[in-house]
Amino acid sequence: MRSIFSAVVSSSPTWVLALTVLGVGCTIDNGLGSVKDNSGPDFDTGGPGIDTSGGDTGPTVDTAPGSCQEQTFAGKPVPQTEQCFDAGPPVGSFTPVVEWKKDTFATAGSDSNVMMMPAVGSLTDDDGDGDADSDDIPDIVFIAYGNSYPAGTLRVISGDGGAEKLTITNQSVQGTGGVALGDIDGDGWTDIVAPTTDYKIKMFDHTGALKWTSTSLSGHMYGTSDNPAISDMDGDGHPEIIVGNAILNYRGAVVGKGNSGMAGVNGQNVGTTAFAVDIDGDGQQEVVTGNALYNMDGSVKASNSQVDGYPAVGNFDGDDNGEIVVVSGGKIRLMDDDLRVLCSIAIPGAGSSYYGGPPTIADFDGDGEAEFAAASGSKYTVFEKDCSVKWQMNTQDASSGNTGSSVFDFEGDGSAEAIYADETKLWAFNGSDGVVKVQSNEHSNGTWLEYPAIADVDSDGHAEIVVANTSPKIGIYVFGDAGNSWMPGRKIWNEHAYSITNVDDDGGIPATADRNWLSYNNFRSGDLAPAGGYSGPDLIVSVKDVCTDECDRKRLMVWLQIANDGYEDVEEDVTISLYGVMDSGSDVLLADTVVTDSIPAGMSLDSVTFTLDPVPATLASVYGKVDFGNNSDHDIVDECIEDNNEDVYSDNLCPR
Repeated sequence: MRSIFSAVVSSSPTWVLALTVLGVGCTIDNGLGSVKDNSGPDFDTGGPGIDTSGGDTGPTVDTAPGSCQEQTFAGKPVPQTEQCFDAGPPVGSFTPVVEWKKDTFATAGSDSNVMMMPAVGSLTDDDGDGDADSDDIPDIVFIAYGNSYPAGTLRVISGDGGAEKLTITNQSVQGTGGVALGDIDGDGWTDIVAPTTDYKIKMFDHTGALKWTSTSLSGHMYGTSDNPAISDMDGDGHPEIIVGNAILNYRGAVVGKGNSGMAGVNGQNVGTTAFAVDIDGDGQQEVVTGNALYNMDGSVKASNSQVDGYPAVGNFDGDDNGEIVVVSGGKIRLMDDDLRVLCSIAIPGAGSSYYGGPPTIADFDGDGEAEFAAASGSKYTVFEKDCSVKWQMNTQDASSGNTGSSVFDFEGDGSAEAIYADETKLWAFNGSDGVVKVQSNEHSNGTWLEYPAIADVDSDGHAEIVVANTSPKIGIYVFGDAGNSWMPGRKIWNEHAYSITNVDDDGGIPATADRNWLSYNNFRSGDLAPAGGYSGPDLIVSVKDVCTDECDRKRLMVWLQIANDGYEDVEEDVTISLYGVMDSGSDVLLADTVVTDSIPAGMSLDSVTFTLDPVPATLASVYGKVDFGNNSDHDIVDECIEDNNEDVYSDNLCPR
């Protein structure tokens, strides 16, 4: 069927041709804004009553007696829907107190020193529904050492008070090694992987049963303070385990070994922190170390001549690929996804070649751009993306200078807190300027690669800080706010190389993980809640009028108007569609057009005029859609209400 659909070009603003799917001429005229050309291949270039000049002719007006008159329903303010705005919780306080601590243990009681990042996840079915997920009280998983050193005891305690859930002894797990949590075998339960003193990885299920032990990975991990990570590198639904520059499959078999960096400090034997992400968007994840990227089979994807070190990944140049922050040799550097060094600087307070701990990435100051941070022997420093120092504060970590840190906006005020535990204090620094908000003496540690985890460990709707301690303070200390006002946090922090999108709330490992830097742009940060609450747009469409005065000429005019009654401007292109309901009951697209101008919150735009010429013989009624209608899978605008994007004209159309 040949279409005779056309559009009249008004004087201002400019309109161009739109789309038809019927053999119906449809003239569109409006004063909303520019419209994208959606004309199809069947567009008719001429015909009676059709303007094809493309010039600024202004609206077509038929002044014959009994004819439809051109009109415009002008844009104006509209009432805004309260549902589209939530001011959020009031800004909270920041008065950390020890909510509870676990410093004595019923089994292997001498193993009470913790020098690793405590991991958080649900391993036990607390609510009795047959699974362990985000509905249950989270558990804290860690390795403690004492008389058994250099080996340790793997412990699982409840997050709401420290009740001992699992104690795994005599497995040669590294006393200062890290653990990683995730559903590795696909049974729906969270598993634990941990490194051993003889260069192996062991997997334990949620009951504590040993499921497998890898072969020796000597030469590919350090054998002390190694921190494994879990990712589905090839997207096949079966996660891989990364430790150093070795890659294991979900059954513990080695599938790849790199031959260069392993995300540790060369020659210092202070542990590895490698992980995997899809850094270049090719659909396959790469193992990230300080000076090399590996494919899953261990082959080198990229490398450079820099010394190895502790990595983190974020976005600092605006493209979709990640950039790598590396700490090593008393310096911090930023590298592009091809490992080209973008900038480098000495870390303040780095007293020897190995001082400097694993970096953290976050928008520390709320300016919309990420910064990165690192601790050293005597300073905690935040750097801008050009490696310049934003601020630095004095700390004390002369024993190793290798500790990490974490970030969270506890108060919901738009400025995150940097959380850092050195040898003698738990510190909280204001993210924007480094002002000390807390220096708690309820902490001590000999320090290695550990850092505090941040999660809602007791399911009270507020984040807590989970801190590892060695003598004189020992065990696990959990800090919360004295006023119970901190923002909500996730109930999981599953590994040393934690990022929000690499693990699901129930411990599942995504087959295709979102690249964290494209949505959150942080690393070792749990900052999820928007500081200002929620505001969103809400598009609505109205059939303002239908003129049937020319039905005897088989001509019909319809006016649609769109509005945004939400609390956020719509900047995306928006499609307005006119649909017909035929006698058969089928819905047919008659025409649509695209508005490219902004639609301000609380405003309607000038109406759009659609002219059907001729009117389809079996047309029973018409209705309008905006952004492809209610709850559409093809919508462009993320709205606070998605089921009010259609409006039906219920009166009679042309008599038949």
